[in-house]
Amino acid sequence: MFERNIYDHYQLYCEERFMLGDLEGFETNKEYYVFVPIEFTAGQSVQDMMVMTEHLKTNGERVVAEIVRTVQNQAVALIDGVDGYLFKLPKSEEEWRSEAAESMGRSLAFFHYKGSNIQTAAHSAANYYGQWKLIWEKRLMQLEQWYQTMLGRLPQTEVDDAFLMSFPYYLGLTENAIQFVADSDIDEPYRGNEQPVICHNCFTDRAWISSPNTAQSLIKLPSHFIIDHPSRDVAEWIRHEFYGDEFSETNILRFIYDYENVKPLTSYSWRMIYARLLFPLNYFETLENYYGTQLKEERLYYGEKFFHLLDREQRNQKFLSEFHDLMGNSEMIARVPRVDWLQQI
Repeated sequence: MFERNIYDHYQLYCEERFMLGDLEGFETNKEYYVFVPIEFTAGQSVQDMMVMTEHLKTNGERVVAEIVRTVQNQAVALIDGVDGYLFKLPKSEEEWRSEAAESMGRSLAFFHYKGSNIQTAAHSAANYYGQWKLIWEKRLMQLEQWYQTMLGRLPQTEVDDAFLMSFPYYLGLTENAIQFVADSDIDEPYRGNEQPVICHNCFTDRAWISSPNTAQSLIKLPSHFIIDHPSRDVAEWIRHEFYGDEFSETNILRFIYDYENVKPLTSYSWRMIYARLLFPLNYFETLENYYGTQLKEERLYYGEKFFHLLDREQRNQKFLSEFHDLMGNSEMIARVPRVDWLQQI
């Protein structure tokens, strides 16, 4: 069905199919394509994706995938029962080599430089700049309402029990994260100099992909692009590294060092990085997914993930309490307030 749908919508033959992570792709006429379901995108419009892609290319970003329209000139197509976008991957050329040699930290910093001075509508769905506080408050209110509902009835599962026991602690973390953002916007004297850039909805080592004939993950998918403060990408990379199976403080320090060699982090950036790390994103996402699905297999998966998350919280608390000391070589980290109660638990 996949191959037939691709031909019907794009008049392209799937000569050879392949997987790039969770994404399905194919080759035709020595060109590579990848299909991205809408549920895997950041929720931005096609126009936003095109504006950000053009901005990056104008500023020297060579390795960006291009959206392919259907024969009916539509951006979205129903492929194998799923709505999504088809992207054409750039060809692997000699000019990629200098970029491939860069570390992830340096590559991200250069990407942020290329994505700076972006002009887009403030109300665009892709624009998250300056909205963290409002977004977090909304998510907290929704989860707190569910918590109050759960208190009024008998817990039905072990996850319900664990949620009721753990929520007050994570409520404290979330309130601290929200207050950090609010205070930073007021206290930071150079706040007005900060500017949004093209970022990623969730930046990790897997945010960029590689074509089947290239080992390095360099290709940027517009479906991942949003507008936000660059600290978002830095913080989310650190979060993903921390929760990975091969967590290494050395890797985090190297990433920060390489990033700052290109684009030094301001004191406001450090405040925002720490605020994002304080915000227990994994806790919210896991519970939202658990209570948001009716499928038994998915509930089992997210239930196990939730308990695994709770088992790691003591390590996370230690990481947050020692974060300033770990990043001590970065000059501006000294201006970031500490959360004293984390060190007292």
